[in-house]
Parts: sequence; structure tokens; C-alpha cells
Amino acid sequence: MWSIYPTQVQAIIDAMAPDYSEVQVASDILLKAQDADWGPIQHDGELHDRATYRYFWELVQKAKVTGLKLPEEVLKRFFS
Repeated sequence: MWSIYPTQVQAIIDAMAPDYSEVQVASDILLKAQDADWGPIQHDGELHDRATYRYFWELVQKAKVTGLKLPEEVLKRFFS
């Protein structure tokens, strides 16, 4: 059985939270993908499709759960 002391909780959350720059890139890609009806898009010279959208969606969800501030447009489109 595992036990976590209450003062360790925030450190664990912080360690699991994605970097904000990753969240910004993920947000940009997901917004652009939604605008393209989830078809393939190009972002910063790289091709993205549904496989990468799943990765970026998980990253944005993890950011929300760990309390990182998400761009307003992402909150409006995906979490309202």
C-alpha cells in the first residue's frame, strides 16, 4: 500500500503538469485542427493529424486537471 503525506501532493501535481509552452503549442494545434474539421494541418512546418491530435488533447486535459491556465479560446471551445 502506498501513502502520500499531504504536503507532498502539490509537489506531485507540479511534477506531473506539462510545461506551459507545450500547452500553448497544443492549444494552437487543436484550435487550428478544429477549424479544419479535424483534417490534417500544418503547424510550424510539421504535419499533424488525428494521431497527434490525441496526444495534444491529452496534454491539454492534463494541463487543465493540474490547474495550469488555459487560453480562453480553448476553454470556450473544449470545456464549456
